Amino acid sequence: IRASETAALLARELMDDGRSIGSGNEGSVSMSPHRMCRYSDMKREGSEKSRNTGLSEIFGAHTDTSFITAVPVAAVSGLEVFDEEAECWFRPELRAREHWENEMEDNDEDSTALTEKVASGDGEELEMPWHCRYVVLMPGELMQLVTRNEVPAVVHRVVAVTNGKARLSCPVLLRARSGMKMDTEKYLGKSEMAAPMLKECNGMLMQEIHDKMQPSSFKK
Repeated sequence: IRASETAALLARELMDDGRSIGSGNEGSVSMSPHRMCRYSDMKREGSEKSRNTGLSEIFGAHTDTSFITAVPVAAVSGLEVFDEEAECWFRPELRAREHWENEMEDNDEDSTALTEKVASGDGEELEMPWHCRYVVLMPGELMQLVTRNEVPAVVHRVVAVTNGKARLSCPVLLRARSGMKMDTEKYLGKSEMAAPMLKECNGMLMQEIHDKMQPSSFKK
């Protein structure tokens, strides 16, 4: 089986994008949440960490039990992803702003602007915040599982400036479709192609795999 065929099968049958695939096994409720999150550090003023760096980790380092986590870039930066090769934290939202400013300069426009003019579908001119054009895509634990560790789950966290502006984020976690089973023969072609963990998951419902991946503290 070709990698492209495997990817198409996985995306259509196992990744829950909110659409029904017409299977009698799938659940009636989408397992992929669209969250609204507010991150701030208004209660930790004076902590040792805050005094030394001006930043506090307010959502600790973790990976998501998802295929892909899509995070629209926020107006206030705070998302950090860990670069294992460089062994340091990388801030994609700051990189997005840098890209924006460079593009504006190349077009002889104001690089300090916070909005840009765009045309709507009916031709109306709108002012769109600069960050609306950027999305951070992070592979999760389910992606690492089905790719046999070729695409590792991204370790990420959220930091905030002490007493700074709150960061608003609305990530979408594309999780597994409930009611569907992992079938290594179907999705990989040959069962011997499956990694040990995939073989352990073979025949399990996707929601069972999701639950097994949760930290023990979540199961209490």
